Amino acid sequence: MSFTTIALIAGIILLAIFFLIAKLAIRWAIRLVIIGLIIVALLGSGVFWWWSNRLTSKPDPNRQRPAPSKRAAVH
Repeated sequence: MSFTTIALIAGIILLAIFFLIAKLAIRWAIRLVIIGLIIVALLGSGVFWWWSNRLTSKPDPNRQRPAPSKRAAVH
């Protein structure tokens, strides 16, 4: 066998190995992207919940509540 034939066979084997590794790497990359998107969505919803809770007015603990009216007390 000549050097050219050996080089071609070795190149084809290396190319096959490269494609197998690339296929696995793409699968793992897709999995990591999906996990990353889920984490970003959870963090985003948590930040939105915190932000919307902060916007609501909190009752002042020192302020007295108004007494119920006579009409409400009758019922």
